[in-house]
Amino acid sequence: MKMMTQFLTVLFFITFSIAAQSQEKPKWAHESELGIVTVSGNTDSESYNAKEKTVYNFDQNAITSTARFLETKTAGVESAKQWEAALRYERILSDLWSLFTQHGAESDRYAGYTQRDNTDLGGKYVIIKSDTESLFSEAGSRYTKTLSAVGAATKYESYGRLYTEYSRKLNDSVSGKFWIEYLPNFTKSKAYLVNYEPSMTVMLNSNFSLKLAYLVKFHNETLVAGEKKEDTAFSTALVAKF
Repeated sequence: MKMMTQFLTVLFFITFSIAAQSQEKPKWAHESELGIVTVSGNTDSESYNAKEKTVYNFDQNAITSTARFLETKTAGVESAKQWEAALRYERILSDLWSLFTQHGAESDRYAGYTQRDNTDLGGKYVIIKSDTESLFSEAGSRYTKTLSAVGAATKYESYGRLYTEYSRKLNDSVSGKFWIEYLPNFTKSKAYLVNYEPSMTVMLNSNFSLKLAYLVKFHNETLVAGEKKEDTAFSTALVAKF
């Protein structure tokens, strides 16, 4: 956490130093998601999930903050709890190319870790960009520090990172998106990660929409004996954009 705090402090300082010199009016964009599912009767359960994404653009720069939270309780007993947050700086070189650095943290005690700090460095290439369709890919490296939830030693690992995202507007009110992320582990080859999420969004009006998403997080090597390699989460959420 100390490393993350130092990184964010330096990044904020650089960001606002650049912004102070910018001649272009900054542009903000924000998106929030909130989903709540409550079941009562023979089985009582509650599930909450929330996400946010804020983008600040100025000149040829972009600052993006993201966060996600999920908690599930069955008969009052917690059965799942995950959170993650990240801050990213992107320097746009052209209409097709940009460079980025990102630092974030995530937690999932039920997957065997109380906190994992991730530092990314890489590039982004835009393949398709239009009013109805977009496709881009990212490639780079990731360095992680993982604090175990079961008393194991702290792990330091180096990964590669390949990410692709495709989105398409199907009509005036319905759009779909699919992203996939592959993280080969350079420290221990068997411990690679794969994450992906297909989703569909239905617009209710100019500011609100309904989103269905299915998130899959696959870790080829588990941190806890007997633990499943794949975690999935199906979510329905109300999305607000402004």
